Amino acid sequence: MAEETSLHDLPVELLLSVFSYLDLNSFLNLTSTCKALHKPDFVYDSTYWSALLRTTFRVPNQPVIQHGGDRWYKLFKRMHSQSKVYTWGDNGKYALGHTPSVPPHSGVTRSEALRRRHISWPEKMVRVEDLGIISDLQCGGWSTTLLTSKGALYTVGVLDALHPLARDQRVKYEPVPLRYPPGFPHPYDRYDSSTAIRQFSSGRAHILGLSDSGRIWSWQNIEHAALHVKFVLYDTIENGKAAGRGTAKKVVAGWNKSGALVEGTGIVIWEPLHRAEDDNELEDAALVLQSVVVPRSSFVELRYTASDHLQRSNNPGTELIGEVRNFIVLEDIVVFNTHLGKVFGSEVVWDRRGEMAGLPVELMLPSEENGEAAFATDVQGSFQSFGVFTGSGAVLTCKQDRVMDLIHGQLGETPLFTAIPALQHKDVIQLAFGDHHFHALHSPGYITSYGTEPQVCGTLGLGGHGTPDGRIRGIRYQGAGGDGRLIPHAYTEGRRVWFEREKRAWIDFLTSGGVDPGEAQERIRMALGTPGIQCQGETSEWIEQEGRDWESKFGIKSEDDDGLGAYFALSVTAGGWHSGALVLENGELAEKLRRACELPDPAAEDSDQSEQRTADSLANVTSHEFHVEGAPWLINALITTGADWARWALGMAPYDAHSVAQTAQSNTGSTPNMAHFKRGTHPINYGAAPRVGFIYKWANDHFPRLRLSDGTEMPGNVSFDEWRYERPVWDVEFTL
Repeated sequence: MAEETSLHDLPVELLLSVFSYLDLNSFLNLTSTCKALHKPDFVYDSTYWSALLRTTFRVPNQPVIQHGGDRWYKLFKRMHSQSKVYTWGDNGKYALGHTPSVPPHSGVTRSEALRRRHISWPEKMVRVEDLGIISDLQCGGWSTTLLTSKGALYTVGVLDALHPLARDQRVKYEPVPLRYPPGFPHPYDRYDSSTAIRQFSSGRAHILGLSDSGRIWSWQNIEHAALHVKFVLYDTIENGKAAGRGTAKKVVAGWNKSGALVEGTGIVIWEPLHRAEDDNELEDAALVLQSVVVPRSSFVELRYTASDHLQRSNNPGTELIGEVRNFIVLEDIVVFNTHLGKVFGSEVVWDRRGEMAGLPVELMLPSEENGEAAFATDVQGSFQSFGVFTGSGAVLTCKQDRVMDLIHGQLGETPLFTAIPALQHKDVIQLAFGDHHFHALHSPGYITSYGTEPQVCGTLGLGGHGTPDGRIRGIRYQGAGGDGRLIPHAYTEGRRVWFEREKRAWIDFLTSGGVDPGEAQERIRMALGTPGIQCQGETSEWIEQEGRDWESKFGIKSEDDDGLGAYFALSVTAGGWHSGALVLENGELAEKLRRACELPDPAAEDSDQSEQRTADSLANVTSHEFHVEGAPWLINALITTGADWARWALGMAPYDAHSVAQTAQSNTGSTPNMAHFKRGTHPINYGAAPRVGFIYKWANDHFPRLRLSDGTEMPGNVSFDEWRYERPVWDVEFTL
């Protein structure tokens, strides 16, 4: 009798292949049947959990992301209840989705209204909880769009603020669903493969969506139903599969063009579709009459033969370019990478004389550090900027103008690409570009910022709005509009976007002079108020290192049971002058972290109970809520005192910070009272205390005093501060 073959006798590769066909319950049941299958190699199979995360929640597939199976498993668990949307930057047209902060006829001055419009720290988008699980988000020029796990799209702001009929595009203060023509079910009502969006792209002024069936939808007005995109010159099919001739594999909404990668056809480019105001929405489709295909972008890689040799196509020229893996549509060019590890650029010309896409020109990548040729794995970008990822972990950035110079033979000796030190071999998995700034998402779950924030709009997400808070993070404010530019030191290790509110209070406290503003006065002037950048750069790096190790600093690192931290960024986006992030927020751990930063204030123990209750009611209103509900006298006190203090700290006249310094020096020995609130000088107002009855653990800290890399010692009579990590070696000549 033949011996029976058990499940254990099957090759591991075959078992792992079987897993891909199992739903979650079946997979858990199977791996629980015996010890042999309950090993970590099976239970935390990375291929299974990463695929399950993407299919269940429609999380975009980052081509260069690499995690262990246990990480994918933890991400899957947290997606069910912890996905939060944060946005920051210019809130013009209410693209951030925050509660309107300046009601009509409120009497708020223009300068204060501008301050409230510019959000320099990440804040949560409102009215998101009822939408379901958010799986992706993207910023447009004046909007932010969310994708849910059901395939529904929601947008806030306005899509096209410059269109001739823009006056008819009413601003949406909270996310509203993008509509379909009558007769098509919306994904929040019931599932339909033709309307459930699996991948979408937000351009400057329009949105493209690719449904589960492979249908392309286009929106240019939140008020209007979508249009089904059909091409006169090219056939597309809807079979619900990711492969097959005529299948749309990806859509990209660019600055002023739309694009789709159609298998067997190539990269198709066309102008965004628009519905006229009197259009009958029963018309659900629009024929694209004018479109172009990027030459030689149609190649489809044939599979390897048994002898492991690649079968070549008979289509001349295309096999030398390779099969398109990803593409982006910038203002005037299309950039794409192929399976051969190459990157190409094609100029798109669209004017009254006609439309055309030029022959692709290879963008030669610099050699790797070991001398080997670089292999491109992905391209990401928008408007006039993009980045290339390589297999070794390098990330190279480039501007559209440089590619145009190459295409027209005018590149010269200047390198085509820039290698920002903070992006090299730092586990970068995503780049998001706005008009003048960009962000990098790193696989450990943090975001770094680069570039310029125009008119101190806060788009870097590092705090500031022209105040010392931004300077201590490494921002230099220049020009009449106060444009904020990162100093060279910030490009060595990067500057991280913080989601912990306690870090903001800590920054407020330090830039207010710490426990002894008088003793720190000269150091503050040296670090934040002098033309030279060395002291500012090194002080901002010291701040960065302290913030990077926040959970360990306050002793709760051991409380992080899944290793993802209190805030784990899953995706980042940028567009125009604003940005956003999808963040997995562990509320329990975040609360532990908040409380770990606090100590009981002994000075408050004997305070009058009635006065404390009154003060406590004010203290519980966080600083970002003052402008919505706070009393006018408190708002004015905070603004006026903050402005005077900033000018004093930077050595600018006039200043009057006596009461602030006096209160700061005695913050542990003064009794909370309403006078402090009215003057804006209570410790709560400048980061020394979270609320009445408590102080922060840093309430007795001094403004940092460092020995600079050139041997200079910052003035003062307190001890020198040490570096939490090694002091970096900066390239102070670095520029973008």
